[in-house]
Amino acid sequence: EKLPRQNDIVRAITACQTTMTTPTWQLLAGGIGQPKIKRFIYGVDGRPLEEVMEAVGSNRMDAEGRDVWLVLERVDESEEADNKRD
Repeated sequence: EKLPRQNDIVRAITACQTTMTTPTWQLLAGGIGQPKIKRFIYGVDGRPLEEVMEAVGSNRMDAEGRDVWLVLERVDESEEADNKRD
């Protein structure tokens, strides 16, 4: 199943960040470089909710408009039922 479910744990998401890329020849000429959007997997374990939501929102910067990816941990339903009986 591709949709998140109740009790899924979000472990990581895609995020975007602006970085400056400066070729060596531009550094020698005193240039400041060009902004570039970098997309990466961002681990969210132990991060504050505000920071995680900001990272989710950063995907709007993706020039290709790709989907946000969530890395989820899902507990096996049969295992969960066994734990409730114990």
